[in-house]
Amino acid sequence: MPEKDPTLMARCLECDSRIYFERKPDLGEIIVCPECETSLEVVRTAPIKFGWPDESSLGAGPVPRVDLDEFFSNLDDEDAGGGFDYEEDDGRY
Repeated sequence: MPEKDPTLMARCLECDSRIYFERKPDLGEIIVCPECETSLEVVRTAPIKFGWPDESSLGAGPVPRVDLDEFFSNLDDEDAGGGFDYEEDDGRY
């Protein structure tokens, strides 16, 4: 039986068991420990290191990409229609 590549291994933060990978995981990937079923986030890939995922990343899937040109264009469209009312600053905080 061939030995497992130690560079493709990280330890679970909860139960300290070794988790081996067949390939280098992606940064931000959520991994579930096969021993204790804890969700872990890949926070570094060389060497592989886990962190605790925030609740918004659990079950959310990949983070959607935002087209910034489209985003700002939509803001300009809203602004042109008088969608934002700004009050004058009266100097109080």
